[in-house]
Amino acid sequence: MTHVDRLTRMSLKLRTRTDSWAARHLAAWDHPQGIEKGIVQLTWAAAMYADAHRAKFDSGVGDDSFLGPEWESIVRSIRTLLNGELGRLDGGTLDGILSEMLTAEGFNVDG
Repeated sequence: MTHVDRLTRMSLKLRTRTDSWAARHLAAWDHPQGIEKGIVQLTWAAAMYADAHRAKFDSGVGDDSFLGPEWESIVRSIRTLLNGELGRLDGGTLDGILSEMLTAEGFNVDG
């Protein structure tokens, strides 16, 4: 599964929910405004970069001893930003996705 697939799966899964937080999160994810734009675009960028790396080199960015730690740093930094203002985005949902991305590339989420 690609990282972009993970983001799409998250979106599709939340579309089946009727919770108001899920509706707010999806509205922000689909049409981000203000601070939401940065978080959404950073998350997509990290996913697309890792997927492009795999497509080009037939190995995960986590396997690259030079680029892998930098990508990891980016994703961990996005997770840190989740402690700030998120607008309508749900931080727990995003943290889960970012954690999955790290794990998929072989990084210890808690490390």
